[in-house]
Amino acid sequence: MLSQRCLIEDLDLVQWKRLTDLSLVHWRVRRLFVVHEAGKVVRCLDTIKGDLPLPAERADDAQALADRLLAERKDDGMQMVWVLDLDAYHAAIGQVESQVDPKSGIMDYLSKEWEQRWKSGVCAVAPNGGTVIYGLPWERLTRFVTKMLPPSCTYVVGVFDGDALWATCFVQFEAHQIVGISTSMALDPEDVKDVVGRDQHPFLLAAVANRYKRPAFGWFCQREDFEAYMKALTVDEKDEIFQTALMKNTATFDFNVLIDRGITPLASMNPGEAAVAGVDREANPRTQTPDPDEPGPSAF
Repeated sequence: MLSQRCLIEDLDLVQWKRLTDLSLVHWRVRRLFVVHEAGKVVRCLDTIKGDLPLPAERADDAQALADRLLAERKDDGMQMVWVLDLDAYHAAIGQVESQVDPKSGIMDYLSKEWEQRWKSGVCAVAPNGGTVIYGLPWERLTRFVTKMLPPSCTYVVGVFDGDALWATCFVQFEAHQIVGISTSMALDPEDVKDVVGRDQHPFLLAAVANRYKRPAFGWFCQREDFEAYMKALTVDEKDEIFQTALMKNTATFDFNVLIDRGITPLASMNPGEAAVAGVDREANPRTQTPDPDEPGPSAF
C-alpha cells in the first residue's frame, strides 16, 4: 500500500512530532515475554522489572497462558503478554524474509511478518486484538483502501484541540498506493486560517482537493479522541473509540466521495474570503471545484 517512491513533503514539524509520538506508543507499553521450548517455559522477562520466576504451568496452550498472565498482572501495570517458542518464531520470520519481495516496501514486510507471527501459531499475545502497526489497524486499512477508494484521492486527518487545528495529515492515493504524505503546511496559510473548529472541515477538504487535484475525504476529531484511538492496543478498542466519538458528535467522518464518485467535498462550507468579498466560489482559485478530467500531480 505504501509506494516505494512515496513523496513526503511540507511537514509541519510540531504536528508531525505529535503524530509520530502517538504512533510509537505501542512500542513503549509494558510487556511480559514468556519464552518456551516445545511447551517448557525457559524464560520470563518483564520489560520493566527484568527476569521473573518462571510460571509453574507449561505453555502447551500459549494463548490461554498469555490471557491468564495478563489478567493476573494487569493491576501491577502489565499491558501486554507475549508467549512464544523462540526457535519456531525465528523459523517463521525467516520464512517471511526469504519470500518477501525486497521491492515491496517496509509496510508490506511488516504486515506479512505480523500475519506469519500470529497465524502460524508460534506466538500468542494478550490482548489478542488484530494487526496494529504504528497505532493503526493495518489489515483493516489495507482492505478499506483496496475495496472502497476511488483510483485517485486524498485522505485527510484533522485533529482539533478546541477550535484550533492540533495536527493534520494528508495521505495521497493513486491506484491504491500511498504516493504522497504531507500536512497543512502544504496549503496556503489563508486557507488554514479559515479552518476554526471541526465544523469547518469541509473548507479544509476543499483546500486539500484544490491543492492536489484529487477528491478528498477524511476523519476530523478532537485531540482527546484521537489520542485515545492511537493509544488503544486492539482493533476492537479502536473501533469502540471511533464509533463512540461519532455518536457523541465529537468526530466527523466525511466520506461523500466514497459513496458517489461524482461528489466533490465542496458543498455546505465556509466560503472564506471569497464570500466576504462577494466573489463566487468558482471564480476563486482557492475554492473552485477541481476539474475531474485534469490529471493530478504525480509523486513519481
